[in-house]
Amino acid sequence: MGTGRVLTDARDLVADLGKWSRLGMHVKRWILLLVIACTGISLGIAFILVQIYRTQPFPEWVFYVTLQPVDRTWRALLFMTIGILGVGVAVVQLNRSLLLAVQPPYAQGRLVDLVYNYRLPQRRPRVVAFAGHRGFVALQTHRDRFGEKLLGIASIGDGLLPLGLDEPLVRSATDRMISPVDEPLDVCAELEHGTILTGAPAIRSRRGGVPIKRVFLAAVGQDPQSVIGGTTGLVTHTDAPVRAEAIHAIREADVIIFGPGSFYLSILPNLLLDEVAEAIRASKARKVLIANLMTEPGQTDLFDVGDYVRALHAYGGFTLDYVLVNSASADRVISERYAASLATPVVADTDRDFVGSRDTVGGGGGHTLKKIGVEDSTVILAADLATRMAERVPTPHGSRDATPGAPATMSIVVYRHDPAKLASALATLLGVA
Repeated sequence: MGTGRVLTDARDLVADLGKWSRLGMHVKRWILLLVIACTGISLGIAFILVQIYRTQPFPEWVFYVTLQPVDRTWRALLFMTIGILGVGVAVVQLNRSLLLAVQPPYAQGRLVDLVYNYRLPQRRPRVVAFAGHRGFVALQTHRDRFGEKLLGIASIGDGLLPLGLDEPLVRSATDRMISPVDEPLDVCAELEHGTILTGAPAIRSRRGGVPIKRVFLAAVGQDPQSVIGGTTGLVTHTDAPVRAEAIHAIREADVIIFGPGSFYLSILPNLLLDEVAEAIRASKARKVLIANLMTEPGQTDLFDVGDYVRALHAYGGFTLDYVLVNSASADRVISERYAASLATPVVADTDRDFVGSRDTVGGGGGHTLKKIGVEDSTVILAADLATRMAERVPTPHGSRDATPGAPATMSIVVYRHDPAKLASALATLLGVA
């Protein structure tokens, strides 16, 4: 075990002892009662043993088992130490066994953290989100339900946020979306047969065909082929300088959320920045993926939840703690419209990826989350996260709606993450509902 690991364990032990000693934990009084009760029981047993010892003959081996050759003071200290350690281990293991039956099935916290957060609720967590612009707005709409503040780190290549812009949103002065770099970069995608697409518009315009093999970053005007240089590995990172504010936000975050947003354009590109990926790997924040409702034609065709989890692990080098996936089915009109555009619902592949019980938790004032399994140590939770809504889009050229004098946009029904449902599910997951 390295010196750094020893120091970390020592700091964690000191921090845990500090939590247990805080006033209001409602633990110390019961420990004191336990000590007094055990002392009383021990005295009673001792009196009985003394009486038996004085009136009944004992075999010779009892002389050694009771450590009578040892000085009485040391003998007492030794038996007390063994007794205290035994009681401590028994209490911890008993509580752990009981907690397994009553705590939320997705909870992975330690006993000290569960008690500390219940008795002494802290501030709501600081949240950093790697999401598309629309996804960030959905998170930010009811952010006060699950987080103290929200910082969005915009994708460096999706073209939806001007480079270097810090964008305050009207709902809260503490919430912002920032670009992580100051220099322009292009997102490039290499297809399975070797063709390279340069720039977000080229990738976004795909509607099918050969699957994407990998994405990577290139400076504007740089030959994409020179970046990958014939490498066959999945990930090619870049050492482009990252804004100090973005790195600081990741290091200080209590929760890091990935999505909702275009997977190849809004989420993965930032993980190709060395400093960002390293900061996420070093962070102890809970890492949560909010799975998209539908696959993206030409990008994530036929992806299920497990594919997203494995891709994030491959590109970022970290393991997610949770995935939130929508459990509600779209109605027929929505399903037919998306099917026509070759998009399919993102679901958990329960037949292949997940084995285990389906536990339902939450409800009441919070949201109902259903644990449907585990993928690569990541807990998969299902909840009703979606709603249908009307959205105005540009009228396609040649459409029968594109008549002279008609509006340049048309209204269609779409399937989107419901901000209220999303906030409620996150609040339940993070224990602040």
